[in-house]
Amino acid sequence: MITRSPHIPRLEFLIPADTTKKYTTLLQAGILEARSAPTTVGELLASLPGFTMQYIRERIETIFLNGLPVDDLETKINGPSPVLAISAVMPGLAGAIFRKNSFHAALRTSTSDSLADKLPSTEKITIRLKFFNIIATERGGTIFHNGCLMKSESVLKFINYRRHLFSHLLSLHCDDTPVGLDDLGSILHSSETVFLRIQEDHVST
Repeated sequence: MITRSPHIPRLEFLIPADTTKKYTTLLQAGILEARSAPTTVGELLASLPGFTMQYIRERIETIFLNGLPVDDLETKINGPSPVLAISAVMPGLAGAIFRKNSFHAALRTSTSDSLADKLPSTEKITIRLKFFNIIATERGGTIFHNGCLMKSESVLKFINYRRHLFSHLLSLHCDDTPVGLDDLGSILHSSETVFLRIQEDHVST
């Protein structure tokens, strides 16, 4: 049985300039955002760095809450362990059906809007927010630069699957202490979550 520490490790990666996009697929696993309940989809998104209301309305075409499509930014996020996923335009018929306020919306089986008020409200909720396609590449750099809370398991899987990326790290710190790539396994296994910050090195360019 693994004993996990209540301490949340703070990992900081320094990477070569103009390489952040190679790491943004990690955002598909989701960042963790703590909020008071109920909060709305629009309130959550507008609180993120780089997410203006103009950007939200013009760039985010598809929103899923707990696996169901959302049309209204005023939709409440409630209940235990909610998951919100956002993306730009999805290809094909699926994209047409699940796009916000789509003409083809009648083809959906259900939407999260109809279920939102049925979910129990809690004082504090932790929302898992997933970013896909262009949204991840356009805003991933800002999110990583500011730092985000993630599931340690998600970060460890990403590192194991894309280990070649991490051979190019310029520096790696945990709680302001230099560590090696081989130390990450034990660090990430020690806590359920990790605060991750990825920054590009612009000094040497």
